[in-house]
Amino acid sequence: MTPFAPPFAPLIATAKISKAERHETVQLPEGFEMAVDEVWIRKVESTGELILSPKSPEPSRRGLEALFRLLDEAPLPDNFLTERQNPVETPRSPLENWPE
Repeated sequence: MTPFAPPFAPLIATAKISKAERHETVQLPEGFEMAVDEVWIRKVESTGELILSPKSPEPSRRGLEALFRLLDEAPLPDNFLTERQNPVETPRSPLENWPE
């Protein structure tokens, strides 16, 4: 690392892509190994970048457990998501206080 590189600079390397019929396989180089069997992949449409994120074995269960723990710690008020009547605003002229 050069003295001018920030300490959080991302690792950058070249990966090989193999094509077979309609599928492509990316061979991750050394140092980029992922300790999971599956990954989430998303594409940034504006840049064309592909982002791989580790997919944990039971992401939804852990997420739900965390949600229920939060709800136990700070329960929602009884009137959460109840219907309410909002007052109707009287339309105003945009030039109401405009100096002539």
